[in-house]
Amino acid sequence: MYKQSSIALLLAVTLLGGCKTLDSVSNIVSSDKATPEQIQAAYSKAEAAYQEAQQAMTLSAEEALADYDIERTTDANKLWQSLQEDFAELQANPAESLESASLFSSDTKADEVMEGSQEIIALITAAHSAKRAIISVLEPVRSHFAVLDKLETQTHFESRYERLDDQHDKLKRMLVEGKQPQVEEYLPELQSQLHTLEQDAAEHYFLGQVLDKVRTLANSEKADRLPRVYQDVKVLTESTQGFIRQNVRAYDDIKEQVKLTELQVQRIDQLFNEYLRRKAAVDDKQIEAPLLELESQLFNMTQKAGLGDLRHLSFSEQLEAINSKL
Repeated sequence: MYKQSSIALLLAVTLLGGCKTLDSVSNIVSSDKATPEQIQAAYSKAEAAYQEAQQAMTLSAEEALADYDIERTTDANKLWQSLQEDFAELQANPAESLESASLFSSDTKADEVMEGSQEIIALITAAHSAKRAIISVLEPVRSHFAVLDKLETQTHFESRYERLDDQHDKLKRMLVEGKQPQVEEYLPELQSQLHTLEQDAAEHYFLGQVLDKVRTLANSEKADRLPRVYQDVKVLTESTQGFIRQNVRAYDDIKEQVKLTELQVQRIDQLFNEYLRRKAAVDDKQIEAPLLELESQLFNMTQKAGLGDLRHLSFSEQLEAINSKL
């Protein structure tokens, strides 16, 4: 707040005070009766104006105004280089403050320094106003891009990201040109596009690898042999996609939901591996060993449950009896 008011105050003081100074200097030159005191007064005013311009340039650098209004800050930098040379010359010879700046100008050397200072302060003040407008109006957009960057959006959705970034830059330029109403009118449309891109980016960032696996499963033997399990995987994956899009920044909840989906993918992998082992055992006529192993496991469970020997029942019936006992 101090810096903002400082620039505005500098402009007001310099423009108002500077005009009076220029009038008085012109009067002195025309009367051709300048006293040492008047010459010193003209130099002092030029020096004060230069210092105000110097302060404005310092504030411009501190607030990185070039990031918001490159055109005005570039012009100010060029003027500042020229002003430094003019003031260095005047500083070396203060007695020449009321001398004509050139053969083709009625301005004095002091006038030249003050006018250059005023131009610089006016440019920096305008650039600062542009920065404030950009920050206040486009802060939601800037924040949105910060989120997109964390989701590696530019890498995976390059064309869409760059298109929206170009629109963002265009809105900045419009604010610099003083077209805030037009920017505010278009802003909801840009935010809507950013939100849609964020949904897609979040889905890819958190669920991308799972989606690749599910797409591979769709045309695999696993889906053919275990259609019900594959359907479970597909339904949960689609549910997770919807959850991400509806809760796009609930990152902890998203991670938990994605973890559950990954477990379903691992489940179909595990069941398919079990199927392959059993199929291999049947093909090799070695099915007895795995059957006896499973029977033994169930027998131990029925014994611990106090059900006795239920090996005369099917595996499903034994499990049902155990569940009823628990």
